[in-house]
Amino acid sequence: MLKRYRSPWSALAVMTAVFTAIVALTLLQASAVLAADAPATATPAATPAAKPAKPAKPAKVRAPEKSRAEQIAEDGLWAKNTNWLSVRAGYAKSKATGAGDGLVGYGLAYQHMINKRWAFGGSVNHDLLGHFGRSYEASVPFTLEFTRHYKWKTAVRPYVGFGGGYYFHKYYRTASDNTGAPGAGYFISLGTNLPLDDRHLLGLDTRVSFVDGRDGVINPVFGPEESSSTLWTVKLNWSLAY
Repeated sequence: MLKRYRSPWSALAVMTAVFTAIVALTLLQASAVLAADAPATATPAATPAAKPAKPAKPAKVRAPEKSRAEQIAEDGLWAKNTNWLSVRAGYAKSKATGAGDGLVGYGLAYQHMINKRWAFGGSVNHDLLGHFGRSYEASVPFTLEFTRHYKWKTAVRPYVGFGGGYYFHKYYRTASDNTGAPGAGYFISLGTNLPLDDRHLLGLDTRVSFVDGRDGVINPVFGPEESSSTLWTVKLNWSLAY
């Protein structure tokens, strides 16, 4: 049997307390439901670890240059900084139209070995290109050249070269006023060298030169000159190395 309250205020206080408790319980249940339905907070992705730095490459150290004695022992007369002083003599011929029979040529040459393969040098030659009786045609070339030497498994070493310079062209005993004229020219060469001992070489030098001429000039013995002429020389070469 329900207990009777003596005062209406007491009953009101009880009802208020009960109502407050019900509201509080309802709010707690609603908060729990909302928390369960809320999406989970995304965990931030881990920062990828930085790649380790590549180790620095060691600096290339250039091997020290071999001594002069070591270079000579390995490369002989073709060693770097070796100089050759040469004398040469042989056959010379002009291929121009109307040229005379080929004669002789001779000259001096100097060569410096830049390394064991390449050399730079110069030469002065006097080539009697042809003759008719007592009349002669001559060329005096002053040239510079580069030469590429090749090492074979033999004592003989071949070479090829190229160069150019000033070619002085002259006639002798032709009764012509136009007895000489300079002209530019260039050449290619091919030859071989054989060491005789530790200071001397014997070689063969073949050279083809292409020289500017004087178009329109007519010599009474050798005929009209051409705008360009081809000269051939084949010479034995003796060299002193130092």
